[in-house]
Amino acid sequence: MFTRRLSVALASLLLGFISLSAQSVDVKVGDETIKITPMGRFYFDGAMYLDDETDLGNGVALTDLRLGLKAKYKMFDIKADIGFAGGKIGPKDIFLQYNLGKSSYIRGGHFAEPFGIDHMESSANIKFITANATSFAFSPGRKVGVEYIGWNKYMWIGGGVFGDGDAMSNSVEGDDGYAVTGRWVFNPIRQEGKIFHIGLAGSYRKADASGYDADGNQKPKTIGYSSSLITNVEKRKFLNAPITNADFQAKYAVELIGAYGPVHLQAEYFHSNVERKDDLPAYKASGAYAQIGFLAIGGNYTYSSSWARMGTPKPKSLELALRYNYTDLNDKNSGINGGRMSDWTFAANYYLNKYIMFRLDYSNVSLGNNNPLAAGENINAIQARLQVVF
Repeated sequence: MFTRRLSVALASLLLGFISLSAQSVDVKVGDETIKITPMGRFYFDGAMYLDDETDLGNGVALTDLRLGLKAKYKMFDIKADIGFAGGKIGPKDIFLQYNLGKSSYIRGGHFAEPFGIDHMESSANIKFITANATSFAFSPGRKVGVEYIGWNKYMWIGGGVFGDGDAMSNSVEGDDGYAVTGRWVFNPIRQEGKIFHIGLAGSYRKADASGYDADGNQKPKTIGYSSSLITNVEKRKFLNAPITNADFQAKYAVELIGAYGPVHLQAEYFHSNVERKDDLPAYKASGAYAQIGFLAIGGNYTYSSSWARMGTPKPKSLELALRYNYTDLNDKNSGINGGRMSDWTFAANYYLNKYIMFRLDYSNVSLGNNNPLAAGENINAIQARLQVVF
């Protein structure tokens, strides 16, 4: 059954790709016009691990496959994006947006909470094949919610209320969790080749529903932080900190973006505190990363004001980037050891045109002595990607 659905999806994807020159279609409904735009993407990744004592999964994979539509009607935008990779069908961005003006809107549906640059950025536009381990661990993912976004010449602000992490499937019973999340950015310099941006994000979340036990009582709730080995081919969690008897989490992130000519800098620091019930000690964790990029071919870096993040380099650009990340999910006070991970990653990205991109990453990863997998090991990884987005 899945093979049949995947075949239909691939056929639709190819038909849409062939018709890229006419992406948008105006549909007449009475006297009204709705502009509809098909969209999709697919990523083919390959990964090879060197000097690994723990047996890791070298190989290739279709790591992302999505199909969707965007529609525009008067002051309304609609987006529905569905993922098919990994043998599963899952919702991505699905929302209705009302545009208050050219630089503000209200949105409701399923989308990313405004917390973490790489988390809010499309995977098609980040500078490496995957986001860093710190962003994987602390960023909240897509949730059902309502948010406001607005910006002007000097700042960007966004905030919203978001539901339980299980809201899309509604498969876990019990009292739902919820979150209030916001992000503020000061970005007075954002011309091509000259960019300055500092920001702060924060989130308060009550723990998600956990179901009922055999006696009809709600089970103790758990909040977890985890990350894979910064690859989409090897799926296991090399950082993993389940925090039992969780009540709520409060976390913040401090961010910096800058660019001068063909050189760019991006950095974030994350910190989280999880309060627990039954007089158990709170859990605290943190992480940070910094990365620099250089456009060897392709002019200067640009900025996206509507999302407060770096713009995508122009076609025929060659970009080189270097990132350092450190994530610590160990907490002596609570006795929870989720592991430590640090890595250096070098990336080379070639933007063939508006739709096709080639990536090559090399990573040197160091794991802490009490990590759940590959404890104390140093792993080298080479990854490549063919990326098509339209």
